[in-house]
Amino acid sequence: MQEVTNKSIALPVIQKKKHNRKRWLVLIAVQVLIFVHIAVWLLGEKFGWFGGKTLTPIEPSEGMEFVRTGVINAGAIFFAVALLSTLIFGRWFCGWGCHIVLLQDACLWILRKMHIRPKPFRARWLMWFPFGLAVYMFIWPLFYRIALAPWLQPELRWPEITAQLLTEDFWESFVPPLLAIPFLFICGFATVYVLGAKGFCTYGCPYGGFFKPLDAVSPMRVRVNDNCRQCGKCTAVCTSNVRVHEEVHLYKMVVDSGCMKIMDCIDACPNDALSIGFGKIPKVKEKPLRKYDLTLKSEIGVTLFFLFGFFSYRGMYAVVPMLMAVGMSLVATWLVWKGIKILMTPNVSFHKTQLRFHGKLRPAGRVFLLVAFSTFLFTVQSAAIHSCNILGDMAVLNNDKDSAMMYYKLSGPIHDGGLGFTSNPNIDLAMSRIYESQSEFREAERLLWRVDSRVGADENVTMLLGQMMQYHQQELNIKSFYEDRLNENKHWEQVWEDYVGWLKRDSFYAYAIETSMESVRENPDAIRLNIQLVLLETEYGNVENAIALATTMTEIFQNDPRSWRLLARALDKSGDYIGAMKAQSKAIEIQSAAN
Repeated sequence: MQEVTNKSIALPVIQKKKHNRKRWLVLIAVQVLIFVHIAVWLLGEKFGWFGGKTLTPIEPSEGMEFVRTGVINAGAIFFAVALLSTLIFGRWFCGWGCHIVLLQDACLWILRKMHIRPKPFRARWLMWFPFGLAVYMFIWPLFYRIALAPWLQPELRWPEITAQLLTEDFWESFVPPLLAIPFLFICGFATVYVLGAKGFCTYGCPYGGFFKPLDAVSPMRVRVNDNCRQCGKCTAVCTSNVRVHEEVHLYKMVVDSGCMKIMDCIDACPNDALSIGFGKIPKVKEKPLRKYDLTLKSEIGVTLFFLFGFFSYRGMYAVVPMLMAVGMSLVATWLVWKGIKILMTPNVSFHKTQLRFHGKLRPAGRVFLLVAFSTFLFTVQSAAIHSCNILGDMAVLNNDKDSAMMYYKLSGPIHDGGLGFTSNPNIDLAMSRIYESQSEFREAERLLWRVDSRVGADENVTMLLGQMMQYHQQELNIKSFYEDRLNENKHWEQVWEDYVGWLKRDSFYAYAIETSMESVRENPDAIRLNIQLVLLETEYGNVENAIALATTMTEIFQNDPRSWRLLARALDKSGDYIGAMKAQSKAIEIQSAAN
């Protein structure tokens, strides 16, 4: 008889990750540097450090400025270096330097602490979307200029290549801080919860769309020696969803371009069979058949719904940026797909929760169906609003103001008779212009105030509001409005110019000159404000002051003929006709040289 023993049996365990701690430290350091960059900008803006300027954002999306306008910024240089390094070292940047990967891996770590292991969602066609998005962002502008612009927009010229490594407005190209929270939550957490580890990297990241094909020809690979026993621990720990043990068995290296060189697989190998290094580039003629979560028919539906959601969400309420729309559509598509699966499949689960068992719907399944159906309705609503926006714009182009107003109102908030939850500032601006053309100034002003409350302190909106108030508001209200805004934003040149112009039109000449002087004191390099002051002094003030101001302008703006024309006008007003002729000749000389 076999002897029974109470001794415990030691099971093989996955080794502690050596590189994991280093990678986390690097990712956290990257995040700290981002915060330091923002802090330096904010402090510089407040205390005038470095002239109130800082380095432009070190973000790959900034590279779009180069292909569109020829501007080389820090982000464009960084993206170029990242692409080149990927060609040599493989897709290391994604795993070791991306702040979105930090969020996704943090989400995965939290879920695993909760004993939840998100299952990777495997689709065929969606994996091509990141590459398509990258082409749209970085290749399409060049293609348009080269192939289409000569016929469609012949006046379009190639931009001059310039360098702009410093900026005064670091946050200009980013979403508002409050929107950044849901943006990062969706792209960094929600996508992992439903799509699996690095879900956004797999199906949504446009930069990965370029990194992936470059990685395919990179000589740096995770490689295997003869110690491999095919235990599968490497695959179990891989957070990039790579079937490591299969690939090293077939090709003696990892060939999947989803590999981000995190090296968890190397640390987990109990036989020291894996390493990373340079070698021959893999030639993969035929990959093993992969198991997907979708049939080909389902793949078509999922892909179409994803694109439907992406175009519906993008620019929604003039708030949702492109990459956030990608994340939203990925999550919405998965929820709707899972909801349909609950209705059509007898056994469906989500993580540890059984949604339907042997054809019977569980309470959790009912809740999930409600969420999925609500998501579907929200997507359809977003599409309807977006369609109304487009139809309204088309009606404006056709000068059909009645139809335009009908569509614009439908795209507005529910309390205004529309379909939306809130207003779209761009649509409100368009409607206010139509109301203004119909002399309905109070309604136009109401919409502009709504825009003002949505976008916050904005120079253009303030200027439009001031102009609208001039039609029907009392003098005291208009003065109070302008002065309150300009006290808080002394560098709004357009608003200064508009305010002074209104004072002049309403015959407040002395106050107009006084206000114009203040505008020039606050903005000495603003040539239009200087011109406005000289004209006011020439026509309604002291002509000697006008001559002095115009003379100063010819020194500051030496190569601008307008300065000399103003001087000629002031001298002519004072009776100095010879001086006026000399100044006019100088203006003509500068103008001729410029032409």
